[in-house]
Amino acid sequence: MRSANRSALPPLPPLGALRAFEAAARLGSLTAAAEELSVTHGAVSQQVKTLEEWIGVALFERKGRGVALTAAGAALAETAHDALLSIAERTAALRRRTNPRRLTVTTMPSFAARWLSPRIGRFLERELNIELNIRSSEALVDLLAEGVDVAIRFGGGCYPGLLSEFLMADELLVAVSPGFRGGDLPRAPADLRDVQLLHGHGEDWPDWFAAEGLSLSARPKMLSYNDSSLALQAAVEGAGVVLTRRSLAITDFAAGRLVQLFDRVRPLPSSYWIVTTPASSELPLVQRFRGWLLEEVRRPL
Repeated sequence: MRSANRSALPPLPPLGALRAFEAAARLGSLTAAAEELSVTHGAVSQQVKTLEEWIGVALFERKGRGVALTAAGAALAETAHDALLSIAERTAALRRRTNPRRLTVTTMPSFAARWLSPRIGRFLERELNIELNIRSSEALVDLLAEGVDVAIRFGGGCYPGLLSEFLMADELLVAVSPGFRGGDLPRAPADLRDVQLLHGHGEDWPDWFAAEGLSLSARPKMLSYNDSSLALQAAVEGAGVVLTRRSLAITDFAAGRLVQLFDRVRPLPSSYWIVTTPASSELPLVQRFRGWLLEEVRRPL
């Protein structure tokens, strides 16, 4: 039934051809578009030709094996991308609403293990019978393509096409097990030159020493992990002194598994952000999860 206040749509271009054109324009390649759409290069080329004939204007200039957008193509590419993205977001949100108890969250493995997991039980106590799926990944996940409702990201907060809200700042500090070397803990930064140093990705000891006006020893004892939570666990087990983010070590501090060395901290330029697509931000469960995250940041352990 037609809405009384909506006019009929004018003739639309072939939507399959429009999708193929958008992919080729966005990726700058017919071949890349074919790979994304799981079709042949010839199929994409034919779809683009169909669209050009329907509109009556060239959208690409053929240059050898490559293509470049014409002025008309560039104008249409932007409109096509925005329109298809809006449709994809809205239909994805509608599909998720068929199961309003499902929530998919993505974040870094270290944050999932050291900050989110120790707290998530309090959220589950509120949301009975929820289907919670936490995906940990260092990669920047495509929320729409992967069907993710919420991401907790560590960065500058600018994610084109997505909504981001500040969650919390962070800082680097030095921590160690209270039982390290039988309790004979380093008393000054210079004492760290001859001990086993641990760190995760992005937590660099050379920068920390330089900020302290110190140089590393000629052959420093340094053990690097690709996951910061592994570096923290090694420190808990007494393997060495770790350079870490406060957000990741806070539960270990509260439990007495680690203690902070020195009063020196280094504020980090990156922060944690709650990130959603515009459509998923409207889902009630997403809104409740967002509110819970903001509460947890203010809550003492």
